[in-house]
Amino acid sequence: MSIQVYTFDCDGTIINSGEDIADCVNAALKRFGYWEVATNELISFTGDGAKNLVLRALARSTKNRFNLDSDYNKSQFEQVYKYYLELYHKNPVVKTHLYAGIKELLRVLKAKDKKVVLFTNKPESIAARIFEKLGILEYFDLMVGPETKKADGNPIDLKPSTDGLEFALSELNKRFCTSYTNDNFIMIGDSDVDIIAGKAFGCKTVGLRGGIANKEKMLAQNPDLCFSVASEIEKFIDMLSDDKCDDFIKNYAMQNEVPIMQDEGSDFICDYIKSHGVKSVLEIGTAIGYSAIRFAGLASDIRVTTIELDDERYNAAVKNVSEKGLSERITLIHGDALTAEIKGSFDLIFIDAAKAQYTKFFEKYKANLSEGGVIISDNLSFHGMVEDLSLTHNYSTKKLVKKIRKYIDFLKTNEEFETEFFKKGDGISVSRKKVRS
Repeated sequence: MSIQVYTFDCDGTIINSGEDIADCVNAALKRFGYWEVATNELISFTGDGAKNLVLRALARSTKNRFNLDSDYNKSQFEQVYKYYLELYHKNPVVKTHLYAGIKELLRVLKAKDKKVVLFTNKPESIAARIFEKLGILEYFDLMVGPETKKADGNPIDLKPSTDGLEFALSELNKRFCTSYTNDNFIMIGDSDVDIIAGKAFGCKTVGLRGGIANKEKMLAQNPDLCFSVASEIEKFIDMLSDDKCDDFIKNYAMQNEVPIMQDEGSDFICDYIKSHGVKSVLEIGTAIGYSAIRFAGLASDIRVTTIELDDERYNAAVKNVSEKGLSERITLIHGDALTAEIKGSFDLIFIDAAKAQYTKFFEKYKANLSEGGVIISDNLSFHGMVEDLSLTHNYSTKKLVKKIRKYIDFLKTNEEFETEFFKKGDGISVSRKKVRS
């Protein structure tokens, strides 16, 4: 099963649009004399189309007294609904923003020649306006929504119907002279209707826990994979593209949401190891052993020492290293890197553990650096949030991003080391001791 078509939901997947939607619904309710509804409640009503959203809002506003049994209520509904759409068309990007890492994910997908489709219950004309304003419209090969017409001239049915996926399959094959099947698709979304549609269509599904839809309802549909945000799938594009991929380590990481390096960043470090004759590596943050195994596998005389605090990940790393036959060349340490005492010197020290502790890791282990060695740090872009803090509205994430920024400043102003920064993977730095004249 080679995934070539990445199909995305819109709200709660590509964009965090909940507040703009809620503000426009409340303005429409107020305009026609109804009580406003709490923003969080209105956001929870999204997912299966604007009409259902407005109908739920009217019911909640009237304490479940509103229904469409009378001509008067039908007329009221149509007026509120029409006013909401007009208002939202005019104000689609006031508080709306992209989820972290989305733009980079879309760029990578296009660079890898994947097809990118939007399948949404939101009017695609509004989605197109939002995407154009946020600078991502160019990445989409096809946009499918309630305004899309099928071959018979009728509009597609909304999710959880598979109409949109079936239309996308037919349209892509026609436009690009391809022969895709449902096996080549993956459906990515934050709501139960996304997963239901994907499973009924017969493709892989990805559920997103950090969206705006009801997480429990989505998880109840048992998506094939689950991530916090869509951008986390970037690390697994190559694996999903491979019909015969047997990389059990990456598969474990994908299924269990273990953080591993993006391929571009991992490739960069492997190239550095080969081109600079690195023989000894100290890794701060083993996870399940993916990077350590890659590094040690480059040559038979490379030795890797790696430390991991988490019990489950450490045990998984021990198993993975053993199964790869690298136990003699990879030394696994179970403990806290901030308190552990690791002896010896290393040609390369790789920091990829708790981001908030990077400066402490750097200061603690610089004494273990061999002459001419380097310290490499990963995740310095953190899905683009380091460059643009507006990509997250989460307080804890903002605090973490600010700490990464402080670490970058620490590297830039460090009088003992000189540091180069590379836009590889999720942002990498290479620090080496300054030569004293």
